[in-house]
Amino acid sequence: MSKETITTFLNVQNALDALVCLNGYPAGQAPHGVFWHNGTTQDEQYQNFVTGDAIKGYPILKKGDGAHSNIILALNGLPPFDGSTFPQMPVGGPPYLDQPTIDAISAWIDAGANQY
Repeated sequence: MSKETITTFLNVQNALDALVCLNGYPAGQAPHGVFWHNGTTQDEQYQNFVTGDAIKGYPILKKGDGAHSNIILALNGLPPFDGSTFPQMPVGGPPYLDQPTIDAISAWIDAGANQY
């Protein structure tokens, strides 16, 4: 997977969707669910992503702090997503998301995780 420009929530969704497909799952399916699509509208999906948990008690992200956001820890395979508590995302990888794209998602979070 090549580096993608990540400036909107839709860019994040596209990168995560591509990763799921790259790992052999049909679009819209993943072992843990596609939490980045929770909601019936794009606005609901965005709100659920920036304020919700992917795993109960583990917020997906902290606006303004990409490096310490659970989505970034999970994509990088860092604790608790290093196999000690949870597996690296995606479950069943490799392949994993390439570092430039993870860094771009982290920068998006650092910049405030804007929807548009």
